[in-house]
Amino acid sequence: MNNNFGEYCVISDDVTIGEETRVGNFVFIRSSTVIGKGCVIGSYVDIEGDVQIGDHVSLQSGCYLTRGVVIENEVFCGPRVITMNDKHMTYRRKNLVFVRDAPRILRAARVGGGSILLPGVTIGENAKVGAGAVVTKDVPDFAIVVGNPAVVVGRVSEKEIL
Repeated sequence: MNNNFGEYCVISDDVTIGEETRVGNFVFIRSSTVIGKGCVIGSYVDIEGDVQIGDHVSLQSGCYLTRGVVIENEVFCGPRVITMNDKHMTYRRKNLVFVRDAPRILRAARVGGGSILLPGVTIGENAKVGAGAVVTKDVPDFAIVVGNPAVVVGRVSEKEIL
């Protein structure tokens, strides 16, 4: 196994992982996932499949990416960030139709540890989500959001923008 991969990982055969990407221990990556170059995938990360991850992304330990998530380049996700893709929780309800609506995290955004991104939200470019926030609607580019539900409390300073 590649020296950049930790122990006890389960990675589907059709997953693509870019050069110089490091994968921690106990990582689970399902089918049709693409991970760019120079990424850090922490231990206990669970990627459900059909996920697109750009270059130089850091997913800290314990992140959960539901099926269909898109993460652009240079994004940071703190430990235990959770994403969701099923607004109506259709499990075993024949009268409800599952419509996958996974979150998107745009270039250079930062998502604090323990945050939850609800179905369909977009985190804007260079935006910052405070730790533990519950994001229920889109976060504008360069905005700082905190709380439950997350609300805009400021703007990312010029010196922090990539």
